[in-house]
Amino acid sequence: MDLRRSGWLTYAAVIMFIAAGLSTIWAINLWADAAWLTDVSNGILGDQKWLWGIVDIVMAVVFVYAGKSLLEGNDFGRWVAVIASSIGILRWFYWMAFAPFLALTIIVMLFLVLYAVLVTWGDETRSRSA
Repeated sequence: MDLRRSGWLTYAAVIMFIAAGLSTIWAINLWADAAWLTDVSNGILGDQKWLWGIVDIVMAVVFVYAGKSLLEGNDFGRWVAVIASSIGILRWFYWMAFAPFLALTIIVMLFLVLYAVLVTWGDETRSRSA
């Protein structure tokens, strides 16, 4: 079986792994109650940083699965990548007020994942039939 993957899909998979790493680091910071984190007690989950940490770890696991699936060329991985990156974008918009540079960086990364997956969606079926 000849598996040809576009550069965009490889990029999307690598970014999914990077996003998983960043989510894991962010979750550890939340659980450790790092002093540099701002007060989020007026936020959606109140001052329950441990709950945000759980959300981040779950997202990290989903990001790793999406990246692995994209590298293997599975169509299901595309759906997971689109849904996970969309949820990740919405999730980081909340943190924009508390960690603007990190949030903006991750939002741009995840938006490029969306672009990469959606722009190459039909390419594999066309190359298989040719």
